[in-house]
Amino acid sequence: MTPNPGKLIIVAGPSGAGKGTVENAVMERFPDIEFSVSVTTRPRRDYEIEGTHYFFISKPEFLQRIENDELVEWQEVYSKNGHLYGTLRSYIDSALEKGQHLLIDIDIKGGINVKKAYPENSVSIFIEPPSLEDLEKRLIHRGTDNEEQIKIRLERMPEEMNLGQQFDYKIVNSDLDDAVDAFTEIIKRDVYHQ
Repeated sequence: MTPNPGKLIIVAGPSGAGKGTVENAVMERFPDIEFSVSVTTRPRRDYEIEGTHYFFISKPEFLQRIENDELVEWQEVYSKNGHLYGTLRSYIDSALEKGQHLLIDIDIKGGINVKKAYPENSVSIFIEPPSLEDLEKRLIHRGTDNEEQIKIRLERMPEEMNLGQQFDYKIVNSDLDDAVDAFTEIIKRDVYHQ
């Protein structure tokens, strides 16, 4: 390892908690932090760039990588095709050795697995909505989920909140500016040691 190894900033939370909005604002403050690029079996969309948005591979190759223990974590996303998503160990190791800081936006269980794999090099942040009612309003307003999907997401929240206790920090995203400031302070302290 280099004298200044990189850090993994692991971010998770219930869908609709506002993770992406908070992350984007924080990334503007820390331009040297990069988003981690996941590997997936789903087809590339027209606007997506290999190695920038995802690493796109076939399902057999993905399964071989699981077999070879090349993934720190992985999951199957239950859409009609059951696409696989994961985090490559080689990608994380390479970034850390170069002293690069990576922000990993990930599902809660995956975040816990990455934290377990890299306990000395990670800081984990759980972003949650102020309440179940607030989450429901956000999911409806977002307009990306149907009624059944929203119901499933809301039913999942108690388990997700419980799993969130395993993260180093918890940020309640009731006010965007406050959430961004809290996230910024964590990065200054735990990543840059300011």
